[in-house]
Amino acid sequence: YFASARNTSRKTYGWNEQPFLDLYSATYNSDGTFSQPTPVESINSKYHDGPATISADGNTMYFASESFKEGMFEKDKAQKLKFGQVNLFKATKSGSGWSNITSLPFNSKDYSTSNPSLSKDGKTLYFSSNMPGSVGGVDIWKVAINPDGTYGTPENLGKKINTEGNESFPFITDDNKLYFSSDARQGFG
Repeated sequence: YFASARNTSRKTYGWNEQPFLDLYSATYNSDGTFSQPTPVESINSKYHDGPATISADGNTMYFASESFKEGMFEKDKAQKLKFGQVNLFKATKSGSGWSNITSLPFNSKDYSTSNPSLSKDGKTLYFSSNMPGSVGGVDIWKVAINPDGTYGTPENLGKKINTEGNESFPFITDDNKLYFSSDARQGFG
């Protein structure tokens, strides 16, 4: 699964004049090639959708999308603008598609939650957010996923990971190594 702006028939986004992001899926073939990517129609909306992370059993997806779909935005009537956020959503596998799309309980119209990455055991969801308690602008956070499907309280990963700058796009490997981007640390780009 991946996010892409490849659908040039989609409306463009004002900041970069690229089409809105959609989620796509492709199958990894035994010969090392990929099948033709297909849109994930049951997830894609008229807004940005993606990135996504999938549980190890393939039955649960967490993905980022615009808060407009939940009616969570601020209006500027004078300029006729709506200011939304990026929020996290959960979907469950239903046959060959996805259904039961729900907004995560710690989403807000006041800050973004995005870029999900699920631990191999499915018990921890890593994400980036500028929610209150951030060290910098955008930080890496984690939240426990309880066996009953509820969520713990989001926890900031602290100053060993987060800086006064922006840390985002977390990816947790199967052996619990965290990779992420930062605009305040030296790295590989």
